Amino acid sequence: MSDFLPHPFWNFSLEIYAAEGVSGACLDLQERRGCDVNILLFCCWLGASGRPTLTADRLRAILKVSAAWQDEVVKPLRQVRRMLKDRPWLEALPETVDATRRRVADAELAAEHAEQLKLASLHNPPADRDRPVEKRLRAALGNLGTYAMCLNVVPDEADRRAVAILMQATFPGLVTAEISQAMDATPSV
Repeated sequence: MSDFLPHPFWNFSLEIYAAEGVSGACLDLQERRGCDVNILLFCCWLGASGRPTLTADRLRAILKVSAAWQDEVVKPLRQVRRMLKDRPWLEALPETVDATRRRVADAELAAEHAEQLKLASLHNPPADRDRPVEKRLRAALGNLGTYAMCLNVVPDEADRRAVAILMQATFPGLVTAEISQAMDATPSV
């Protein structure tokens, strides 16, 4: 990963994604709801860094750019990686198939990194880390609610559990009750 360009959003994503339960929550939302994990993390990062909440029009424009990259690059790499894991080529030596799968996984990660840098370039108003944490939490939740609206998703209880895990990792200084209260005040999450 040392050849990846550093960026605060990328660093945030690596830290958050490694937190307990986050990868599972993100992958659940990806599989069940068609979410782009990078967009989920972007929504969290914007709020956590004190940036204003995304408007639906702004997020739709970002999603249009992101969807093209996902459809043409990331998803095909993911499909090949999964195929190599689930249905390896039986005539090949297993270690060569595994080495190929690792290289495809590295390419997929590089494509995700490229997407994150593009996302940050498309919408990067000034950060305000001095903004009160409650307002940053509401902004992150608002961004996720806007994303759900753009996907035409009416959040269910499983979605709320996944979002709560994301918020706990994004705002580790808050207790679960504070996150639940903010989620209850954000009806679209």
